Amino acid sequence: MGSLLFSPSGRIGPQAYFKGMMIIAVIGALLSLLALVSTSLGTIGGLLSIVLLYCFFALTIKRTHDAGRSGWMSIVWFILFIVVSMVVGAIIGQVTGVSMMDIINASMAQDVETVEALTKKSTIPSAIGGIISYAVGAFLINKLNKSDAHDNQFGPAT
Repeated sequence: MGSLLFSPSGRIGPQAYFKGMMIIAVIGALLSLLALVSTSLGTIGGLLSIVLLYCFFALTIKRTHDAGRSGWMSIVWFILFIVVSMVVGAIIGQVTGVSMMDIINASMAQDVETVEALTKKSTIPSAIGGIISYAVGAFLINKLNKSDAHDNQFGPAT
């Protein structure tokens, strides 16, 4: 699993890519649930989730390699993933009645009680939304990166 999530070298097929993305999604969801324990732990979980960004790029570079494209193309796929996440986040904001701006405004006003209440109200739906975002993003990225059936400069066919 280490080479799947941490090495950008080589190629991976659609199934391995989806599996890797779901691993990242579940870890990300678990890290976000730390906010239910305390705001401080939620902040630490958020900082730790930066490692998942590296894993996202390692996976996506290999998936892009499988299509015979440069790993730099993963930046385009990251933008697509951000758009998917924003759409899912907007839907979750409508469902929960809590937007990120509400939390930011309460933070700026140093209203700790409101921040904690809003965070607790939105954490579980946001964690579920994160998993949905990863699943939809992985599906779209897989569909837009057709596997090269032959060996290419990045490695043997998957």
